[in-house]
Amino acid sequence: MGGDSDPFPVSVSSLHFPSKEQTISQTLSSLRRSALSITNRLQSIESDANFVREVADYYDLPLVANERCGSWYIPPEAKAGSAYFKSTDGHTGQWDFSFRRLNLQILPISRKHGG
Repeated sequence: MGGDSDPFPVSVSSLHFPSKEQTISQTLSSLRRSALSITNRLQSIESDANFVREVADYYDLPLVANERCGSWYIPPEAKAGSAYFKSTDGHTGQWDFSFRRLNLQILPISRKHGG
């Protein structure tokens, strides 16, 4: 076979990997899609729930579920109460006060457990 090109790669740099030609944007999009899979989401919830349980057990704390997004982290038999917090509650510059989210039902639970 006469010619300048070798039919087989002779170095790593001469190898062609189609995935190497993805842009950063395509790679990030692919990662985002995989992170949104049902399997990944369920594994994340399970991992978070285990962490919550370990911390509560270690410090002997009651578990209060945020009904906006967290009740599934706590087994019903371990749930001491419910609250309703929004992600912006308490953030700097967020001065609106919501009477809907007073969460006064937390006071007796806090008092009973030292704080």
